[in-house]
Amino acid sequence: MSPSTAITTQGYAMRRVHALSGFTLLEVLITLVILSVGMLALASLQVMAIKGNSFGQQMTVASTVAQNKLEELRELEFDAVLTGYDNCTDDANGVRYTRHWTVQDDTPQPDMKTVRVSVTWTGCEAGRSVAVATIIGRL
Repeated sequence: MSPSTAITTQGYAMRRVHALSGFTLLEVLITLVILSVGMLALASLQVMAIKGNSFGQQMTVASTVAQNKLEELRELEFDAVLTGYDNCTDDANGVRYTRHWTVQDDTPQPDMKTVRVSVTWTGCEAGRSVAVATIIGRL
């Protein structure tokens, strides 16, 4: 083997080794930055989903509390249905709900009452409320 052939072969082997080398540090850093940005976006979405689920639960509890009060008022004697308010707390999430109910006599017709129940609470954002209404008639 001649010396020029050995140099050519050795140069080819060096180029091949260099071509098969791993990732450069710059490539790894760019990949980590892109991955980090994606993970931060996913974390932000997760926080928004948790807040949405919490609000949905609070809205469901408030609607149930309002509906329960309407059912209680429907079971009372016609003349015993009066305006009032009370408070209740959901033990599962520790949120305090305030119920106000108003009774309008002779609305929409004589011997009928319009009852409106409003439930308010303060969650992670500003105060929220739910309102339901029904008409009760004298039998």
